[in-house]
Amino acid sequence: MYKIREYDIKDKEKVIELWLQICIEEHGFNEWEEELKELNDNSYEKIVVVTHENDIVGTIAYKNLNEEMAELKRVYLHKEHRGKGLAKQMLENMIEYIKKNEYRKILVETWEKFESGRRFYEKNDFILENIDGEVYNYALNL
Repeated sequence: MYKIREYDIKDKEKVIELWLQICIEEHGFNEWEEELKELNDNSYEKIVVVTHENDIVGTIAYKNLNEEMAELKRVYLHKEHRGKGLAKQMLENMIEYIKKNEYRKILVETWEKFESGRRFYEKNDFILENIDGEVYNYALNL
């Protein structure tokens, strides 16, 4: 059974482990290792996790950019749990929360390597604003 809930400080080690697994083992972003290990509990306005049998299998977070814009961060789901609609549920949950906080736009940055991520944002009404090298920048107007 899956559960989507807010992050708790006791989740920190499992969240970092998931981020490292997806970014380094699955996608080869070794240069992100130190940044991912330094999850500061003030790094994000909100983090949501997906659990399955007491394991954390997914995350989504957001940062405040300014009064009108929020940025999605750390949208990750373990590969064994993809294709079940969980990422969409996490995204919808976070969009509703962001809307309630009166933001007008959500930005998200992803990498060329994350092809499935790019397709996911496009399928969920995010518009590609620009490509800067290997970085793809998407936006959703609320």
